[in-house]
Amino acid sequence: MDLSILLSIICASAWGTQAVFVKRALGGIGLQAMVLLTLVVNLLVITSLIKLATPGGFSEFRVFSQSAYIYFMVAGFLNYFLGRGLYYSSFRFIGATRATAISSTYPMLSVALAIFGLAEKLAPRQYLGIALTLAGVYLLIMKGKK
Repeated sequence: MDLSILLSIICASAWGTQAVFVKRALGGIGLQAMVLLTLVVNLLVITSLIKLATPGGFSEFRVFSQSAYIYFMVAGFLNYFLGRGLYYSSFRFIGATRATAISSTYPMLSVALAIFGLAEKLAPRQYLGIALTLAGVYLLIMKGKK
């Protein structure tokens, strides 16, 4: 198995599992505290990983261009602050199953932005995969329909 596929499977497993933990934690902690707590934990883990796995440590970040820093700052805001806050908040209103199913459509937005913003090309089977993913999400979010 290709390492990138294995890493993707581990990532999907982690994201799928964390939804259960978030839903359980929401009963005893406020949304802002939960987002802050997860950000602090992430910071500690990432800081440790940088120290352990990067030969130059934090000095390797000096070689990034200013535009790379800006892109990563915007990505961090959208993902860790805005995205996570809204995702966790949605658990209170529609539950973990439906919230996770709806949020799993984000790759379609990424694909659309990559096609139009980065001029990337897709094969026909990849369009079929997108359609099947959207159909699956539709079936998951239908509540009480038979």
